Amino acid sequence: MRDCAIALILALMLGANIGTGVALADNASAPALSQSDLVKQANAPISSLFQIRLQDSYAPAFQGALRGQGNFFSIAIGMPLPKYRLLPFPQLSLLTIPAAGTLPLPLGSSTGFGDIRFVDLAILDPGHSLLFGIGPTFVFPTANELTSGQGKWQIGPAAAVAFLPSNWLFGVLAQNPIGFAGDPKFPQANALFLQPFITYQLGRGWFLRSEPQMIFDWETNKQQLPIDGGIGRVFKIGPQYVNCFVEPAWNVSGDGPAPRYAITFGLSLLYPNFWNSLSR
Repeated sequence: MRDCAIALILALMLGANIGTGVALADNASAPALSQSDLVKQANAPISSLFQIRLQDSYAPAFQGALRGQGNFFSIAIGMPLPKYRLLPFPQLSLLTIPAAGTLPLPLGSSTGFGDIRFVDLAILDPGHSLLFGIGPTFVFPTANELTSGQGKWQIGPAAAVAFLPSNWLFGVLAQNPIGFAGDPKFPQANALFLQPFITYQLGRGWFLRSEPQMIFDWETNKQQLPIDGGIGRVFKIGPQYVNCFVEPAWNVSGDGPAPRYAITFGLSLLYPNFWNSLSR
């Protein structure tokens, strides 16, 4: 728990320092993105907008052998790399830090730090409001509790596609990390994480969204198939752009142990002029 608390504090301090500097720089010049573009970028799982996401998912009921409630809090940093920074096409990266996770009985009610995940996609833009991305995904066994991680070093392919017509955003992000080393006491890791996403803009920054987290485990042949839908808004607090949403979910699959119901609360700090502010 001490290591978890230290990591959480350092992550929050990093986000605060980056946020303060970039927000002041953004205040000096208007963002190039329109409000419609901001809403689309803020709600894509991986986007060309630098942002710091705080997300908390509360599960009041589980199915299978688990009894009680669960809660999962994560910090995600989306870091886009412009064309020619490293490669001759843009890259979109996402680092996800599961800062705290609590599972119900009989796995124990202790709160633990989870496995860190990282995905990096090279983006191709064929036009016609269509985007493709492909790259690697990684999982690092950083969990400090047996029940909060998989105990395996993992690497695998990742791909994404997005379609952005008018007020809509459609797409899917797919990742399949495969374990290649780690603690032999843990079972082999090989699962497809499928993340379809859809957003419809209502105007004035308001939007409807759905972004279920589907899991297909090739080792156990089990799956999680949630259905969700939420509402949120992108707005400004002083010079700072913020994205807030709430999104309930219901798991339609019968494979446990998994949450039967859950509700996710999200808060993102958005920085449209991140690279411009660094060059000034």
